[in-house]
Amino acid sequence: MQKFHTAVLVLAALATLIAPSAALAQAEEPDPPVLRLSFFMCDLGGGSGDAIEEEIETRDMPIWNALVSEGMVDSYGYFFHWWADEWNVGIYTIAPTIQAILDANEEAGNRMDAQYGENAPSAFADACPHHRDGFYTMGPNTDEDAAAAAGGR
Repeated sequence: MQKFHTAVLVLAALATLIAPSAALAQAEEPDPPVLRLSFFMCDLGGGSGDAIEEEIETRDMPIWNALVSEGMVDSYGYFFHWWADEWNVGIYTIAPTIQAILDANEEAGNRMDAQYGENAPSAFADACPHHRDGFYTMGPNTDEDAAAAAGGR
C-alpha cells in the first residue's frame, strides 16, 4: 500500500510539472497570419495595364520590399487578371495582424509622399477609380508543408 501511495504522489508531481508546460505551449502558439486583398476595377486598355505594372514595380515594390525587410509585413505583391470580372487588379499583403498591415500601409503612404510628392501623377489612380479591401485569416497552405518537409516548422 505504501508503494501505491508513493507512485500516486510521484505521478501527481509529474502531472503538475507537465500540465503548465503543455498549457504554456498552447498559449504560445501564434495566431495565423492575416491576408489583406485589395481589388481594383481598372481600365487596362490603351497601354494602361503596362503603365500600372511599371508604376507598381518602380514605385510601390521598392518601398514594400523595404517594409518586408524591416519586418513590418511578411509579404506584399500584386496580380492582374485579364478575364473574369471587372475587379482585375489585386494587391495582397500578409502580416501577423490587421494592425500590422494598417501600420505598414500608412508607412508606405508616408514614404511614397516623401519620395514622389503628395499629388504625384499616377497611372494607377487614373486607370483604377474603384477599389475594395478585405482582411482574411489564413489557414494552412502548401508552403507550410514544404517547410516541414525541409525540416522547418
